[in-house]
Amino acid sequence: MQTPIRLTAASLIAALLALPAAAQSVTVTGNNGGTIQKSRDCLRGGGTAMCQTSATATTANGQTATRNRTRVTGDGQSTTTVSRIGANGQTGGRTRQVNR
Repeated sequence: MQTPIRLTAASLIAALLALPAAAQSVTVTGNNGGTIQKSRDCLRGGGTAMCQTSATATTANGQTATRNRTRVTGDGQSTTTVSRIGANGQTGGRTRQVNR
């Protein structure tokens, strides 16, 4: 069983910056019992990078909402795809491509 870690926003940012660029994850527990779990994983090589982040917020009542983001960069372009699932099952998302 994993023990939740309580972090302030400043210490959360410091903790994320201190971790290596590979897989990272953190769980923040609020005063009301809700949690946010966030993870990040990047693969780099050959002039390209693919980074994925996932965040899940859980309320004290057990409702969850999830946001996933994938960013692929290389060859003068970047593509970002975001998808969301809300606490009531609603979905949404977008894709953005930037060429340099």
